[in-house]
Amino acid sequence: MSGQTVSHGGRSTTDLVVLAAYVLYGIAGVAFLAGLFVDWRLPGLVVVPPFVVTTGSPTNSGLFILSIVVLVVGFLLSKTGRIIEARRTEEIDQTQEWTVDVGSDRR
Repeated sequence: MSGQTVSHGGRSTTDLVVLAAYVLYGIAGVAFLAGLFVDWRLPGLVVVPPFVVTTGSPTNSGLFILSIVVLVVGFLLSKTGRIIEARRTEEIDQTQEWTVDVGSDRR
């Protein structure tokens, strides 16, 4: 039974956390591409004011910084899901029965 995953029919907390991280990765990608487009086609337009870095002549839309923040949150969520999975796997492995072959067939 070692190395096998047993499914109980639904999604576990770990699966949901990792799925949420993937959704955040997608949102970060869309925000990054939108930032490229807005800064290229509409220079000077501010979309997300709290994330604007430069306020001088070439101003940015704030979407790049927003995408970085969302990417970091997705990464932390993904790491959290992996830590939860590792702890659950460790708990399951500790409760399994082990057999050890101590004999040797060398002759």
